[in-house]
Amino acid sequence: MKIRKIMHALLLAGMGLMIPCYAFTVLNVTLSPWPLYDRNRVLLTVLTIVCTAALLLAMRALDKHERFFEKHEKRMLLAAAAFYFVVQMMMGHVLRFVPITDAEQCFTAAQLIVDTGTFGNAERPCLYFSRYPFNLGYVYLLSGIFRFFGALGWDDRFMQAVLVCTALFTVGLVCAARICRRLGGVKAQMRLLLLFASCLPFLYCTTQLYTDAFSVAFPAMTVYAFLRMKEAGTPRGRLLWLLAFALTTAAGAQIKFTAVIAAIACVIALVFEMRGRMALSATALLVIVFLGANALTDAETAKHLSREDLAKNELPRLHHIAMGLPIHEDEGYGQYGQGGWLVFSTSFDDPKERDAALLTEIIDRVYYLRYPNRLLNMMSRKNLSTFGDGTFRFHDMIAGDDYTPDHAVKQVIFPTGRLYTAYYYLCTALFMAQMIVAGMACVQALRRRETAGAPVFIALVGIFLVLCAWETRARYFFQFEMVLLCAGALLNSHKKHG
Repeated sequence: MKIRKIMHALLLAGMGLMIPCYAFTVLNVTLSPWPLYDRNRVLLTVLTIVCTAALLLAMRALDKHERFFEKHEKRMLLAAAAFYFVVQMMMGHVLRFVPITDAEQCFTAAQLIVDTGTFGNAERPCLYFSRYPFNLGYVYLLSGIFRFFGALGWDDRFMQAVLVCTALFTVGLVCAARICRRLGGVKAQMRLLLLFASCLPFLYCTTQLYTDAFSVAFPAMTVYAFLRMKEAGTPRGRLLWLLAFALTTAAGAQIKFTAVIAAIACVIALVFEMRGRMALSATALLVIVFLGANALTDAETAKHLSREDLAKNELPRLHHIAMGLPIHEDEGYGQYGQGGWLVFSTSFDDPKERDAALLTEIIDRVYYLRYPNRLLNMMSRKNLSTFGDGTFRFHDMIAGDDYTPDHAVKQVIFPTGRLYTAYYYLCTALFMAQMIVAGMACVQALRRRETAGAPVFIALVGIFLVLCAWETRARYFFQFEMVLLCAGALLNSHKKHG
């Protein structure tokens, strides 16, 4: 009994780590003096307070209509899912663009696979993917999409990808809503839909057509499968949901590896709840499914790239960690100016020599950051780079090479548009407000000593720590935006848990 209490306390402590992480983020984004994003700190701070108050008042107003929501909850959830599906498809049509940089490489490789059988005969994708093979899971997904719809006679590959990305988003929305329904009742589910409305980039994110948008649903799907597994009343049901838990995690990780953080958070919760058998089963099946998924991906990759090219060119994890240690204020928040780390890491003919040079650079930078003021300086700049733009800078990809705001939507979401400044401040203030509400929900859970929402809160801790250690951009957190909103929706949850 004493051990169980200790483990419960440790689980609460793990959940509670979410509070300082995101409190620091809100304070840093609104108050830090760094010029990135060229924001007015006073305006952003005031707007964040206003948005937080507005969200709290709106959530309280929803709570007064609980009976109505109980009667119509399925209809409202279906209406919300249909709304986002229709709007996102419309945005895909309106914002159609020619992909550039990483997205272009993925689209080009996928189309070459469908049209010629391989991208291995083309120099550009061959070099790119021998350096960044972690994007190949996404390439194979795209090629499957193009093949499937091509066989049906539909040749618009851009809209094919938008359709599948939008469908995945819709599934993620439903899973996130049902997570909140299970953890906090129907009011929590309605709060989630309100919080979804507070994330304006959700209206067009599926047009981005890169791994951030394609993977956004998977953490929510993973947590939902986990909750269903825990509550399953039969061994067969538990096994089916356990398999769904492993499959959604592995599928999400093939698109963007950080999706695995949600599964890790779930397993951690099981361990500290002292459900050892279930934790062991979940871990074992995760490993098996991951090995199988990796084997399938590697077998497909072998058709296009040689092992020699991969061994020579693949950028190691050290490369991305080095990018994530910007020790000087003029380093582009993680890079030597524009692309300097890529120049550095590809300047070696011998991979071992390259890895040794990167390791030396990392050790030197960690040693430089040994003083608290230097570490805080670096973390403050990097944190602002990661969380300081509530638009997630999707316009960087959607604009492609053409930033001309030639219609009303682009006037809002493109930096060259007339309304972009107002849009940036509103999105960023709402993003900060979402973090504040999620932090309040975590504080409330700790006061009540409730751990049912532990996977959600621990997942937010996990992605925060990864983004502190890894190279990062404004869009990298987006994959866990649905999880953040789930956390916020649990505020004032009165549903009792075992």
